Amino acid sequence: MISCSLTAQIREKLEEEIGKIIFYDTEISFKNTPAYLIGVQLGDSSFVFPYGNISKTQGAPQSDQLFEIGGLTKSFTALIAGILMNEGRLHPDSSLNHYLPAHFRNPTAGAVSILDLVQHTTGLPRLPDGIGLKEKDPANPFGHYTKNDLLNYYLEVDFNLIKTNTKPSRRRSKKQYKYSHTNYALLEIALELAADQTYEQLLTKYIFQPCDMQQSGVHDFTTENRNRIVRGYSLGGQPTPPWQMRSFAGSEGIKSSMDDLLKYMRASLKNKTHQLGPVLAHNQQPLVATDMAKHIFGGNGWHVITNKNYYDVIMHAGSTTGYRSFMGFVSESETGVVILANSPHSMNGLGLLILRMINNNWKRTRNGMKTGGN
Repeated sequence: MISCSLTAQIREKLEEEIGKIIFYDTEISFKNTPAYLIGVQLGDSSFVFPYGNISKTQGAPQSDQLFEIGGLTKSFTALIAGILMNEGRLHPDSSLNHYLPAHFRNPTAGAVSILDLVQHTTGLPRLPDGIGLKEKDPANPFGHYTKNDLLNYYLEVDFNLIKTNTKPSRRRSKKQYKYSHTNYALLEIALELAADQTYEQLLTKYIFQPCDMQQSGVHDFTTENRNRIVRGYSLGGQPTPPWQMRSFAGSEGIKSSMDDLLKYMRASLKNKTHQLGPVLAHNQQPLVATDMAKHIFGGNGWHVITNKNYYDVIMHAGSTTGYRSFMGFVSESETGVVILANSPHSMNGLGLLILRMINNNWKRTRNGMKTGGN
């Protein structure tokens, strides 16, 4: 156990170094992003630093308040998929069609597998064509786009044409990585049908309960938790309500707190001992080459940044109309960073900058000492 005095010293030093990064290395403006929380994990110790004020009438954000996490949701959905695969209720190589009702099975999509959805190798676009026709409020893009709408879109896609128009990757001989929210919206449906449970029920059973995440959810919030949701602000600075999800919850839909996300990250860091460890560890592997950069790979629900002279960095970010999120960690050094903000404005790489700092410029080892060499 770290003594109280040592913990206080670490907190003070962290706050000082984070302040330097924010001031010198980013262009974060409290006019654009009214408030944000930074969570730092060092071994068994967690530290949370609030910045700004939620609104003109409310103070600094609290660690039990809820934010939308946007695309970071995908890591949760991929984890559920991995668990169901281990249980034998979902097979990675099975066609998506296999899990859908007969009248929604696309005759050109026989080769599109569950693993293609998880690893973004279907070739599907980021969002379905025509989704805007269902949009009644730009601040609530999925509020009127149903799962039936999504399945009807899927049914009409010509996957032969997608294959024709997909340029082969220089680094992959088979399928090309193409990040897509549509993949995880369809994966959500496949998970629900394979397990005969709602996405919310699957989250609760397989992740929220094992990780003791009592404040997180998609739809079924208690009144207490609903009142904890921080007001978000659009790029234009206008208040915007949280998204209502009739579809795409498995891609963008989770609302969570700093307290809960630190628990989730600790489980990910402790993947050798946590009950979800085998799936967590597998999902964090660099499994698919991407065209983002030669050292950035796709895991299952994560992005993996490889470093020639250091351990892999596991990360994912998210953005909605009124919020932004980031989670990044290094399992081997037991370090991680979570950022939650109530605006979608860019954080200018703040999460990775902090993660690099707490890893001693990528020279930290598990016990906190620097590695040899450079």
